This record gives sequence, C-alpha cells and structure tokens, in this order.
Amino acid sequence: MKYRVTDLIESDYGCEGLAPGEEPMVTLILTDENGNILQVRVEDKLALEKNWDVGAVIDAAEIDECRKS
Repeated sequence: MKYRVTDLIESDYGCEGLAPGEEPMVTLILTDENGNILQVRVEDKLALEKNWDVGAVIDAAEIDECRKS
C-alpha cells in the first residue's frame, strides 16, 4: 500500500525548547488510496533525508519501519 503526504505538522516546543538529546519531530499526515488518514510522528531529519514533503508518496513498509523505532 502507498500513502501520500497530505500535510506536515511541525512540533512546537514552546519557550522551553528541546530537552538535551531530544530530536526535533514532525507529524506526517498521510492518506492511502482508499482515503484513510494516518498520522505518523518521525524525526524531522528523517523526513528531510527521505524528501517526505507534501505530495510525496511513501510505501507502507517504510511507515511501518518508522513506527517500530
């Protein structure tokens, strides 16, 4: 199954910022070919490395791998 990134929500860390060692995160809003919506939170650097931006198509296996870590 394939998912299309329909939106990205960047985390707001407020005035406290990130804790030491904490990675910036982004929530991917994904839609499959049946119109089902899935939200997956991943490290921002991973999304950048994989070019997961609005309109990108992601295989379900990649999403499953992200959810395990």
